[in-house]
Amino acid sequence: MTEAHTDKPLIGCSVRDLQLYAAACLEAYCLSKGITHPAVDDLLKHLEDYPEKDRLLAWDRAGAQLALNGRGDDLPQSLVALIAPEDIEAFSSIVDSAVEVGMVDLYGGATDLPVIFMGKITAILRRNLIDLPEPKGAAVV
Repeated sequence: MTEAHTDKPLIGCSVRDLQLYAAACLEAYCLSKGITHPAVDDLLKHLEDYPEKDRLLAWDRAGAQLALNGRGDDLPQSLVALIAPEDIEAFSSIVDSAVEVGMVDLYGGATDLPVIFMGKITAILRRNLIDLPEPKGAAVV
């Protein structure tokens, strides 16, 4: 996806669409950096399974149990060993932001915070010269 496409507003997209796009961006980062690990696979699957409203609480609880959960817990050491030291901060930021896209408005009113977290993710990809992925499912940008 070209940079011009990412300048179109994400406002108005559903949280589910933004969550799918956040997962695609995390996957693109990992592919570009050669990061492969079961904990990343589990998190990607979880993010891609963002449910309808009636299952959000169960989804939230399941995410908290993941080894890589983006909620301030330490990264699994076996994963850290695979990431270049200079990439740890960016990786952690993408993981945390990708999780926040789906969680930040989970228990309250809708805000623009999911879009702000997406902006953080796409900025990291751009800084690392990683092409932004095409959105999965519904068009996001």
